[in-house]
Order: sequence, then structure tokens, then C-alpha cells
Amino acid sequence: MQQKKLLVISAHAVDFVWRAGGTIANYTSAGCPCKIIDLSVGARGESETVWKKNPGITEEEVAKIRTEEAKACAGILGCEIDFYGLQDHLLVIDHETIMRLASDIRDFNPDIVLTHSSYDAFNPDHDAAHVATLAALRQANVTGTFPDRPPTKQVEIFTFEPDQPMVCNFVPNTFIDVTPSWELKVKAMKVVPSQAFMCGSYGMRTENYGTIVSRYGQGSVKHGTAASEGIKYAEPFVRITPWVSRFFNE
Repeated sequence: MQQKKLLVISAHAVDFVWRAGGTIANYTSAGCPCKIIDLSVGARGESETVWKKNPGITEEEVAKIRTEEAKACAGILGCEIDFYGLQDHLLVIDHETIMRLASDIRDFNPDIVLTHSSYDAFNPDHDAAHVATLAALRQANVTGTFPDRPPTKQVEIFTFEPDQPMVCNFVPNTFIDVTPSWELKVKAMKVVPSQAFMCGSYGMRTENYGTIVSRYGQGSVKHGTAASEGIKYAEPFVRITPWVSRFFNE
């Protein structure tokens, strides 16, 4: 595989693990550079277990716990991680932060960007991360915002699955076979005791997508082949940037 740089923009501490951990591991295992940007660590609204188990704990202490979990996950998946330290619930992303994100995108110069879908019925922080990502990508791609530095190339943009896709209008059109990296994803998920319930949820749906893809999928791994029959786990995405070719399935 041609080496590509992968950037993942996550609203909260470990959103990236549940939704794209296998895909990230695919890329890092192939030697591709990967960077995670955590806009917040989800200390307020993503850490209910920590709050309940530790009466009297402070927000700063919760944030430290979530930060260490995110670092551990990134380490297992083999990627760099950067923390912006914003407050979650609600996640408010101002102009200064968007320009910071645009600057970081220019510095990293990714080929592929993964982030949240445009609509999450139960978590507006994810919507905010989506809007900020697209805004920052725009700033990074035009010359006038940072005249002293060349703009980024046009990147491929994908959004990953919200926690409740059935009420979030999430209709994936791209699936990544994560069977080879599944055990690594499981290992990363298991270092997040604050959200242990997510392991079962995303484990079941990733297996379900694997079943669907192995039967009906088209792409570099064709259905009805020995390779596709070996797909047990897959992660779903929505491609935002259009795929252009002279022929179908090229």
C-alpha cells in the first residue's frame, strides 16, 4: 500500500478508538504516520462511570484520568496524540481554535482525515467537531489564511459511525476490513475502564458489518472470494470527498 498520512479529529478522549481503532491500526501497522487530535477529553459528559465511582472527584482529576486513557489507546494503536484541552458538554469551538486546527493540519499535511458525522441526535459535541474539522480543512487548503506557508493538498475526508446510527441518519458508503487489526483494537478498548460498556456495543456492530461486507462488499477485496470470506470485522464510514474514476471499480 502506498504510504499515506492519517489524521483523526476526535471530539472526546477516546471517540477515535470505538469508531476507527481498527482502521487506525491498519494504517500504523503498514508504517503510515497517524495523528490524533483530541479536542476535549470528555471530563464532563463522557465520564459518568468515573464520576459515580469517585464521589467528590474534581473535573481536573477526571480530565487527568481520561487523558491517560487516551494516551494509552494511542500508544497501543501506534499513533501520536495531541490534546487541545477544550471543555466538553457543550463543546464550543471558536475561531481561534479552528485556526489552530487549520495550522496543525497544514503542519501534518495529511492525505486522509477521519472525524465525526455531521449529525448526532444525542451528542451535539460530535456535530461541533464535524463542523470545526471541515472549517479548518478549508482554511488549511486556501492560500490566504497562512500566506507564509503553502496550503495543504486536497485530502480525502471520511466520517465515522455515531453511537446510535439508527437515529442519526448515518448511511455508510465505505467499509474498512479491520479483521487483521481486530485484536489490537480490542486491546486498546480494554484500557478504557471509564467507558467499558462501549466495548460490547462496538464489538457486536463491527462483527455485524464484517458479515455484511463479506457477503455483499465491492472494492479491493471482492465479495465471493477467499479474501472476502475471511472478513470478520469491518468499520463503517461515510466518504465526503467524491471518488473519481474513468471506470467503475477501477
